[in-house]
Amino acid sequence: MIHAQESFLRLVANPLILMDQGGNVHFMNDSAASMLASAGHAFAHKIDKIDYSFDPGSPGQSAGAAGKIQVGEKCWRASVFPFLLNDGQEGFLFLPEAEDILKLVDFDTFLNSIDAAIVITDQNGMLEHINDSLSRLLGVGVREWVGRNVQECIDQKVLTDSVSLKVLRAKKPISMNVSYGAGVTIHYKSVPIMDGHGEVRKVISTGRDVTRLINLEKDLSSSETLKDQYYQRLNTLEVLLGGERIVYSSEPMRKVVQVAIKAGKFDTPVFLWGESGVGKEMAARLIHQSGIRSPGPFVGVNCSAVPSELLESEFFGYADGAFTGARKGGQKGLFDEAEGGTLFLDEITELSLTMQSKLLRVIQEREFMRVGGRKRIRTDARIIASTNLSWEELTEGSGFRRDLFYRLSVIPIQIPPLRDRRDDILPLIRFFLTMLNQKYKTNIKIAHSLLPRLYNYDWPGNVRELKNVIERLIVVAGEDEVGEEEFELLNQLDVVKPSDLKEDVSVNRLMPLQEAREKLEQILFKRAYQEGGSIEKAAELLQINPSTIYRKIKKGRLQPP
Repeated sequence: MIHAQESFLRLVANPLILMDQGGNVHFMNDSAASMLASAGHAFAHKIDKIDYSFDPGSPGQSAGAAGKIQVGEKCWRASVFPFLLNDGQEGFLFLPEAEDILKLVDFDTFLNSIDAAIVITDQNGMLEHINDSLSRLLGVGVREWVGRNVQECIDQKVLTDSVSLKVLRAKKPISMNVSYGAGVTIHYKSVPIMDGHGEVRKVISTGRDVTRLINLEKDLSSSETLKDQYYQRLNTLEVLLGGERIVYSSEPMRKVVQVAIKAGKFDTPVFLWGESGVGKEMAARLIHQSGIRSPGPFVGVNCSAVPSELLESEFFGYADGAFTGARKGGQKGLFDEAEGGTLFLDEITELSLTMQSKLLRVIQEREFMRVGGRKRIRTDARIIASTNLSWEELTEGSGFRRDLFYRLSVIPIQIPPLRDRRDDILPLIRFFLTMLNQKYKTNIKIAHSLLPRLYNYDWPGNVRELKNVIERLIVVAGEDEVGEEEFELLNQLDVVKPSDLKEDVSVNRLMPLQEAREKLEQILFKRAYQEGGSIEKAAELLQINPSTIYRKIKKGRLQPP
């Protein structure tokens, strides 16, 4: 039912029926209802209930030609016009004779009562009728276009395109979008009205505003483009890291990645700080692969894993006959392997003082000598160093030379532990879960109830420990989902322990009793939340009402999880 025109269409004296292309009746006025009643029919919802011989899908009916409606023994002549219903469907308007309607009501008034845009042109492309709906859609008056030729309007830049001209040339119905200078796009359905000789007498176009739909399609296309660009950058980063990924969501890690990529564009030495397992080697690879040395090799060595007596020969190689058992012809060292690329010295603070002195000389002079050799060899290897010591540990009794440290730490990059960037925990869980499921050809999921416990665990082993735990969860999973039972099994295996044992109650200074109570409450609340995974469960473990915890959080006495 089209409500906007119903009050007007009821005033038309002649019978009038509106229906869609499937023959479903949307509206009929009182005259049409009386016509059916006189033929012994009540109101019908389908045209085939009124006239079994009438076919709304036939070419003759859809082209706007004259037809007839046969109801019982009575027959009425009718004209068929294309019509756009309020819900955007294309349908038909049935009138007894167009001339009869013109006698009953002013045609412009009839057109202006219709909510859809309507444009009528003659066989020469002259604009005969334009209704007010088109003016409302465009936001400008278009009635002055009446009497002008469509082609002239296009030549004078008043219009950009016209579906009516295309219909006049093709002599068949055409649907297309037409955009206007006002930023409005209208979808037109234009149909030619043919005479008995097959020539076009009129072109009737009905249109609806599709601007919002077009804009939504553009927004969707832009979103798809941004998504493709995101995955392209992600894949680029994956290639840079040799199939690995730096997965992060936190602001601290965003800054680390940003500085690492910038550092890659220069040959400046970089010193990476961070606990074991935070991904220092990944950061070193990112620096190497995102910069000018990416075509060269990346050579990494853990300084703590090489015996001290072999360090010098490992770094600089040895000459022929340097010592008993030496390979004939000598052996190249790490600096040779890293020539033109990057040498990553992990846990550099484990080097002996003697080796530190020799490394400092190589950095200063850019040349070295092989063990047992006499020839100086130039080197062009960038050095990236790392340590898992804190600044206090490095400066207080570590035995690491200050002058070497300052040589290596032109650009220091601190990689925070996982407990200080918890926003990265859930993305890392999803990443490792996907990667390991692909590796083991499984489809294991982790129950949502476990995520708060994984999120609140402090991960002393950092990213490396998180990956190992996810792999263990997949291995011990009984079904397609890891639940409490498997998680408790890991706890029994001493994998995921309650975090922060350092927070057990201890007194190392005097403080006000109220302050001590608040600190103890915070420790107990944090431990209970990690164990229970929710405020309600934490309250149950602490044997208090959950409202007590919510009230303390609101007052700032407890930190929200």
